[in-house]
Amino acid sequence: MKDNIKILCCCGAGICTSNYLKEEIEDRMKQEKIKNVKVVICRVTDLEEQVGSADLIATTVELKNPSDVPMVRALGIMLDDNAAKKALDEITAIVKGL
Repeated sequence: MKDNIKILCCCGAGICTSNYLKEEIEDRMKQEKIKNVKVVICRVTDLEEQVGSADLIATTVELKNPSDVPMVRALGIMLDDNAAKKALDEITAIVKGL
């Protein structure tokens, strides 16, 4: 695993759902005892300029990936516990594989 991992949480406005997603990812990283992850929120319109420094994109909206950075559609975190677990499991697996 890399020393420092940056996850971009992306939603339409970069405020509400991306902030909730950020908190959920940070909680999961604490549970997994992964300390080298920085989670940053951004708007869809800012994604292209920020993606260059990211290791993973977690998004609540459907969008075309502007790079070769892994991307997880994490809308499930907002829907129900099973969908949230699936999205967080996928994010965790990618982080552990970096």
